[in-house]
This record gives sequence, structure tokens and C-alpha cells, in this order.
Amino acid sequence: MLNCFVFTGLDAQWTKSVQFDNGDMATNLAEALTFQKYPTYYQYLEMMQGFAATYPEICRLDTIGTSVEGRLLLALKISDNVALDEKEAAFLYSSTMHGDEVVGFVLMLRLADTLLNGYGYDSEISTLIDNLEIWINPLANPDGSYSDDNNLSLENAGRLNMFNVDLNRDFPEATRGDADDPTDREPETRHMMAFLKEKQFTMAANIHSGEEVVNYPWDGKPAPHVDDNWYKFISREYADEAKAVDPDYMWAFENGITNGWDWYEALGTRQDYVNYYLGGREVTLELSYEFLLPSSELEHHWNINERSLLNYMSQCLYGIRGTVSDLVSGDPLRAKIFVMNHDSAYSVVHSSAVHGDYYRLIKEGVYDLVVSAPDYISDTILSVSVTDYQATNLDIQLEKDATAGLEPGAPIPGFRIYPNPAIHSFMVEAQNMPPGELDISVHAIDGRMIYHHSQPYHGTAIEFSTAHMEPGIYLVRCTSGTLLEVHRLMVIKP
Repeated sequence: MLNCFVFTGLDAQWTKSVQFDNGDMATNLAEALTFQKYPTYYQYLEMMQGFAATYPEICRLDTIGTSVEGRLLLALKISDNVALDEKEAAFLYSSTMHGDEVVGFVLMLRLADTLLNGYGYDSEISTLIDNLEIWINPLANPDGSYSDDNNLSLENAGRLNMFNVDLNRDFPEATRGDADDPTDREPETRHMMAFLKEKQFTMAANIHSGEEVVNYPWDGKPAPHVDDNWYKFISREYADEAKAVDPDYMWAFENGITNGWDWYEALGTRQDYVNYYLGGREVTLELSYEFLLPSSELEHHWNINERSLLNYMSQCLYGIRGTVSDLVSGDPLRAKIFVMNHDSAYSVVHSSAVHGDYYRLIKEGVYDLVVSAPDYISDTILSVSVTDYQATNLDIQLEKDATAGLEPGAPIPGFRIYPNPAIHSFMVEAQNMPPGELDISVHAIDGRMIYHHSQPYHGTAIEFSTAHMEPGIYLVRCTSGTLLEVHRLMVIKP
């Protein structure tokens, strides 16, 4: 096999051409489904449609958008309840945004097939599908890959899209001060940005060729990511697992891993966009020295990477996770989870407004968290312990801030409960409020209502007996008009 290496200078990477011809292409769909040959564009469409049709309960085919020439940008969703938006972390594999870097294209098709066939039979695969919303986008630049003809060869595939733009330099770039705005970007970039924002992926990987290395943030600046130790940890795991199959694989750089900036400066990459603008966690997987990898090498590259691809997905199940909800109603909240003395503005994660679920992937250690949401009192959780390869489950309830929306200096309406702790009785006093109907309910800490009482309020404190309450912590829910507060009350007995 003849390799030709041409140094491009500005990109600081090698352009490599190899022997690749129509013999590397599948002659029919059945041959394409062996994953030993490259599919034509229409075979690719049939494969993606076939996955969804064969496994409709766990697989759905979505169209992200269309390319410059109208080819489909496709993604498979694989999940146990595929029609539902569940309370689960979302994961993405995306490949071949450089159209001539094609090994990931076939590996992703084979990964989808492996996941779908393994569900219900392989415990590891079943765990992934049961607990994640998995998305696979095998071909992010179909115009570049099939630049000659949809039905012929990838032999003349090119790196760029049809407007000669490098899609992995077309995303907003923080070091340039770019706004998170798709205006004037390529159609493929605009569609991908919208897709990434909609799904809010917890974890992702962007697959390329040209080297054999796991490349982690940042590409565009020398400062390390605040989670640099976590990125090195997951990158090391990927490379080491692959090297266990083939010790000659991923031998360069730091034994198979590198910080992007340490390799070469690249501005406008998708990896940096996801990490900086969206608060996600994405790496770039360079899986083959050859761009147009001969089909005879596909089986070997699958064998090398299969275990690593599954392990990388599994990392999305770990870290700190849980839900944020309203203390009184239990409704989910869109909240910010900030790791004290650790996070920067770009690295914080947020809980979902739909389910209240959040996922903070982080290296083993002990951390202090601040959880905040508009119009709620922030909660500080100290000494949250994280262990590698385990999940730390932490559900958080936030209390409504009674002062939200008040003018500065205005009297603050509210309820005072005293004495606290209470022995024989406790008093409820409404402050800075006009006379009205006062509604009091007392709940055990597990939510059970102990008793409920309503009566007119005329400006004096109201006494409640604790005779029927066991020693412990209670929640006292006080309501008058539109004002609602929940107070914790400790009851002790002499």
C-alpha cells in the first residue's frame, strides 16, 4: 500500500492519500450490512431506515437537516422507550464531518447494529440502552463524502463541504468572541448547532481520521479545561482499552491521548463549541492514520475500537446526578449546579426544565455544590463524594424565595414560626401582611400530612399544639392569598 504524506502547514496536520477504489465499495445492501465494505449513499439510507424499521421499539430515525446539495443529515436514536423524552442523560457519537475521513462512518453503522442486536441479550449493552438516550450520526458531511455520485465510490471524497468550507472550523469560537449564533454559517453547521442545543447532550464524541489519538479540550486555547483530569482519565481509558487489542495502535503523543492545543491550534471546532457554549463534554476521536481507509482494514479497526466505544459511553452513567425540584409542589426546576472552587462559567451544568434531571460528570473526589434557580433560595450541599465508575445520586429541593420581585427596601411579607424547636406548641405569625385567610398544614419529612387548619387572620399570632406530634422534623406549609412559604420545624418532647 502506498501512502503519500503532504504537510499542510496552517492546519498543522498531514493529508494522506492511499489506494482506494470501487473495490472498497459494497455492491449491494447485503454486502454493506457485513460492514466489510463502504456503502453507497443510497445503501446508507437503506441501512439507517432498516435499523429503525427492524427495531421500532428501541430505534428511531431522525433527520437533523439537509446538506448544501440536499443530502440527508441523519441520526439514530436508540433507547428503551424510544418514542418518549425520558429522564435520562443524552449521549452522541458523530462521525465524518470531514468527508474523506470515513472509518468512523462504517464503525458507527456497525455500532448501531451491535447495540440493536445486543439489547436484551448482552447485559452491558442493555444497561446502556435502558439508562441513556443514545444518538448516532454516522455521516455529518455527506456532500464531502459522495462528492462525485451517490451510487459510486468514496474514492474522490473530500474533506470540505460543497462550498469548500471545513465544517470543523465553522462553529462559534470563544477566543474570537463569537456569539452563539448560526447566522452566516454553513447549512450543515446550522443544523448541527440546532440539534446539539435541542438535545443538550451530556457527553459526546466527534470521530475523525488522520491520526490515532484521543484529542480532548481545548483546541483553541492553551489553558486547560477545569475538568482536565477527568478528560485525561476518560481519554486514557479509551486509548488503553484499544491498545490492549493492538499494542501498535495509538502509540504516539502521550501514548494515545493529547490536549488539542498541545497538538496544534484549531479555531471553530465542534469539540470546543460543545464544551464552551453548551456546557457539554465532548472529545475528538482520531481512529485511523489513513483518511480513506481501505475496506480490508475495517474489521481490524472495529475489533480495536469496539470495547473502547462501549466503555466511553458507559462514562455517561457516572458522576453526580439527580433531580432538582420545588420543595412544596415537587415540580421540576431548571437550575444551575455549580461546583464550588472548581467550575468556570462554561463548565456548569443545568437541570432540565422538563424533568429536573441533571448530570455532572467529574473526576473522583469530594466537592461542594451550590444549586440555584431564579426566584428560589440557593442551596449549598457540602462534601459530595464522587467515586470513579460509580454514580453519586443527589436529589435537591429548592425553597421559593418570598422576596422575589419585591422593590428594594419594601417591607417583606412572610411568616414567622416560633419557638423552634417547639416543645408543647408553636406560634405562626404573619408579618407585613393585611388581614386575610391563613391556611396551615403540617407535614412529616416524608411528605405525609399530619394535620391541616384554616382560619381568618387579624394580625395576631396563632398557636398550634404539638400534643399529637412525635419528636422530629416537620414541614409547616403557610399560605395566605398568593404568598406561600414552607418552614422546617423541630419538635422535641420533655
